Amino acid sequence: MQSLEQTLDSREVAGMVEKDHNKLLRDIRRYVEQLGEAKIGHSDFFRESTYKSEQNKEIPCYRITLKGCEFIAHKLTGTKGTIFTARYINRFHEMQDILCKQETEPQLPWFICKFRGKYIMLFRDFKSLTGVEICGNYTAWKRPDKLEGGRDYNGWGWYTVINKEEFLKEYGFEYGEEEKCMMYLYPNGIRKALEIYRRESGRKLNQQAYDEIMGGLKAIEPQKKDIAVKKPTQIATSQPVQISIIVGNEQKAVVSI
Repeated sequence: MQSLEQTLDSREVAGMVEKDHNKLLRDIRRYVEQLGEAKIGHSDFFRESTYKSEQNKEIPCYRITLKGCEFIAHKLTGTKGTIFTARYINRFHEMQDILCKQETEPQLPWFICKFRGKYIMLFRDFKSLTGVEICGNYTAWKRPDKLEGGRDYNGWGWYTVINKEEFLKEYGFEYGEEEKCMMYLYPNGIRKALEIYRRESGRKLNQQAYDEIMGGLKAIEPQKKDIAVKKPTQIATSQPVQISIIVGNEQKAVVSI
């Protein structure tokens, strides 16, 4: 992921100081000239740049650093100066927060999502990669390596009126238009499901899919402290769930996990 350059476009700064962009450029050029006369480098404050107009023409602008914003703020007085100072400080803090997030968040594969602070994999994505469908099974099956509700998998959305657009904006992924409940695996559940998939599929195992999912798990291993699962107040059934191994149109095995 590319680092975010911590400068502001002079067009944005013009909006912050409520000044026409051309007039701000005129001021900055004067500042640059004055700094040059004093033999002070201006690149720590103002950096020449360009942007493309709607007609695809190169138009001059400046990238303004934090020091440059402070420089401009000192030229302003009264309420205007106070408002601009608050605005540019907020913007630089916002950029710094993004940089910190880039440094701490691992690069996640497409099938690993983050939901309410936990790494998860949707049932539908497990099926998409492996061809194995995880579905509900409410029989009292005693297999020792079964998936445990609330620890290995969970569901969300039974009693919630969901705005799809707001959900996408908050969490960065969609879980489908028709699903009434979003069913998902926690990392520990992904490992359990993969192990049973590997064991039960035998020669039908899709090794590439298996390796891809294992690689996704390794991508979040440095964040193990973040994915520790606390028992939720509302969890999915504690009964086992069922994996159906389907090859083509023929069901080869039904495995409860």
